[in-house]
Amino acid sequence: MTSGCRIRESDNRVSRMEHQVKSDARVGVLIPGYAQWRWGQKQRASVLFGAFVLALGVGTLWWGTLIGLAFVAIAFCTHVVSTVNLLKQYAFPGFGRVMSIFSATTGLGVGVYAPVLYVVTLVAWPATDLASGQGGYLVDFSAYRGHEPRDGDWVWLRKSPWGDSQIGRVVARAGQEVDWSANRLLVDGRDVEPKLSLQRFSAPTELAFLIPSGHLLLAPGITTSSDRELGQLMLVSRDDIVGRAWARMYPLWVRRGLH
Repeated sequence: MTSGCRIRESDNRVSRMEHQVKSDARVGVLIPGYAQWRWGQKQRASVLFGAFVLALGVGTLWWGTLIGLAFVAIAFCTHVVSTVNLLKQYAFPGFGRVMSIFSATTGLGVGVYAPVLYVVTLVAWPATDLASGQGGYLVDFSAYRGHEPRDGDWVWLRKSPWGDSQIGRVVARAGQEVDWSANRLLVDGRDVEPKLSLQRFSAPTELAFLIPSGHLLLAPGITTSSDRELGQLMLVSRDDIVGRAWARMYPLWVRRGLH
């Protein structure tokens, strides 16, 4: 009887250990070095995790450039190496070297990196203001699928598939009345906030008009010194607005979120 109890206890311990190993392996597929750390391979785990985080961090910092792309690729390769090592230890001898590499590359590429990159490129696409040459921005192309641009929004403008894309700030929307005179701009009788840095030579003596349906009034571009709009306005079709610019990425010394 005692012997039977000991056997059952031993089987339970083995079962718990197998369950823990499987759990470590599942998490380890997503987090490079995790399974190796849990299995006592601390030095190997530190190298894998450290290299992955460093490469991913640099890739994020330089997102939208060849340097950023190269470091994201390094992070992916490090992730593959970690997963291949995990498979060889966990599934040995079921996985050979070639099968391990193929499984890790395909599984991570299709199951993890492709969906993540799709979402990132949809909500944080790196774009350059080609019209003014004033730097790079992150654009959310899904921002206006459910609602219209609001006053003060930084929007991304593309007049045609072949035209230069550029950033602009919404000054007035369809149906709003604009009064522009003496270098002062009023929308529905109120000053535009934040105030535009309008050049005096661009202001008419007196001008009042109503924004037509399906159009917006934009102040295109931002200056490199104060990040205020340039002294010009343009009326654009709503169909030309393809997304919302929510961060300025380049030059690095003016990197910030856009509000």
